[in-house]
Amino acid sequence: MKSAFLTEPKHIEIREIEQPVPKAYEVLVKIAYCGICTLEQRLYDGQRKIFYPIVPGHEASAVVVFVGSEVITDVKVGDHVVLDLVNRCHACPACLSGFSNLCENRYKKGQRVLGAFSEYMAVRPEQLQVVPDDLPLDQASFAEPLSCCIRSLRRIEVSLGDTVLVSGAGTMGLLHVKAALAIGARVIVSDIVHARLEDARRIGADAVVDASDTNTFTAEVKRLTRNRGVEACIVTTPSLTAAETAFSVLATGGRLNIYTSYSDKPVLPIDMNTIHRNEFVVTGTEGRSESDFYTAVRALANRKILVDDLISSVYPFEKIAEAVEAALAGKLYRVLVKMGD
Repeated sequence: MKSAFLTEPKHIEIREIEQPVPKAYEVLVKIAYCGICTLEQRLYDGQRKIFYPIVPGHEASAVVVFVGSEVITDVKVGDHVVLDLVNRCHACPACLSGFSNLCENRYKKGQRVLGAFSEYMAVRPEQLQVVPDDLPLDQASFAEPLSCCIRSLRRIEVSLGDTVLVSGAGTMGLLHVKAALAIGARVIVSDIVHARLEDARRIGADAVVDASDTNTFTAEVKRLTRNRGVEACIVTTPSLTAAETAFSVLATGGRLNIYTSYSDKPVLPIDMNTIHRNEFVVTGTEGRSESDFYTAVRALANRKILVDDLISSVYPFEKIAEAVEAALAGKLYRVLVKMGD
């Protein structure tokens, strides 16, 4: 079979390797589609390193081709599935305290890390969820990124009736919008790109705000919330201004989630007295738990969240380097790689 190995920054090699032989307790799947996430982009351009060589890819849908004799779940050959490729040891303090998304052993060498830029994978039963056959497999590949948004919204307890500001209208920002609307929140979206604001409006955002001028941005959000501010804000863009202005529009007791990651180590742009006096809650989220992933699968399967309009381009596996470059250009929403015929 073929796998795409990242051997150093900006160098991907498609290699012919042995097809994995599943153990008795594993399931062999044929990858259908894999999205190119920000993680893969940062691995490719060298901002992030786990180890070399590595087979990236984790936003994957697949079809089951073999089920091991000791697999006790109901998964069967031919099932359409989505993959949750976090390595969870279920033994470290993070796993045991409800933060399995932060498993202390998830990136350790000697185990498969990521790996969905391959034609086949052998996975444990708990790393897959069956989806309906009538859910297109390209859309099913959004289960992983959607699950990260669900965790984000849960972390700051967004609920029916809340007004939420989503800062940044890229792929993950718009997925947050879709999920927050499904919960019943009122959603305001900010960005500096007018076309993306129009897309946010088109998918149902209650209001959009140009963030190019910070004073105008603050005044407009305050106007939209009758001068109260928003109950919750999610920062999906690495712009430092986005985090700074978010605090200016948080209501008393407001909750802020730093969803994005940064290439450096910026300092939180607010004084501690302001947090203290307003009882702001400031947190971050990384990845997703098993529960978040299961919720995302059900939302997609039940058509409560539709994602077809976020697929900007689909590349064949042979053009995977070109696909990553296209994703890095920042002009598209999700770029998918079609792994087989």
